[in-house]
Amino acid sequence: MKIQKIVIVGNSVALRNRPHNNLTSQNYGQIIEKKLNEDKQDEIIQVKNLAFTRATVYDLHKVYPQIINNYGDLYIINIGSSDAATREVPRWFADFLFSNKRSFLIKAMKAFHLYVIKPNMRFLVKLRGKRAWTSAKVFRQEYTKLLYEIQHNTNGKVICLSINLPNERIEKKIPGTYKNYQKFNGIIESVCKEKNAIFLNLDDLKAEEHFPDGIHFSEQGNKVVSERLLDIIGKNKIFK
Repeated sequence: MKIQKIVIVGNSVALRNRPHNNLTSQNYGQIIEKKLNEDKQDEIIQVKNLAFTRATVYDLHKVYPQIINNYGDLYIINIGSSDAATREVPRWFADFLFSNKRSFLIKAMKAFHLYVIKPNMRFLVKLRGKRAWTSAKVFRQEYTKLLYEIQHNTNGKVICLSINLPNERIEKKIPGTYKNYQKFNGIIESVCKEKNAIFLNLDDLKAEEHFPDGIHFSEQGNKVVSERLLDIIGKNKIFK
């Protein structure tokens, strides 16, 4: 029995359905795994989804061994929204907020964020100079490193998804994000050209239909992305 692998690398955009329905919700990785295995008798195509919540390109260092040691025949990269979004607090503060610790300090910081920072998010984003957690320079360096490590250590083909452009609600809440996402998408496309990877541009997707919360795909969004990935896989004869 021949086994081939798809490895998905990214943040929660590669995991979630919004809104979520326990009976019907599937991410694009689950959809393409099902479709690619239809009518297969002597071959199995497995999808290993290594995406995790709030991941930035630098956070991927935590799963680098898994990324490489899965030796995928295809890698799908879906990272950047957590990097490029403008932020009301620095990363170290956010890490405390999402900590599993239950200390009094953590509880106090969460309360301070909920009642003081969150209501003034737009103002604080501007006060911080519309700064993101990852600079464009670091994003390019880390994204290039990721593709290099995959291509240098495996025989896998690479498809890179663009970042979903935020809707008006997100842009109003955290101003400057739309412009940053456009800039980072340009970086992703540029790195793909340099590294001979496939760039999947999703700029034509409509937020209200395909990612209604402004970030994560809906069921329809995941369906559209899966169809486009399957089309690329077929045209490039990735699985022969």
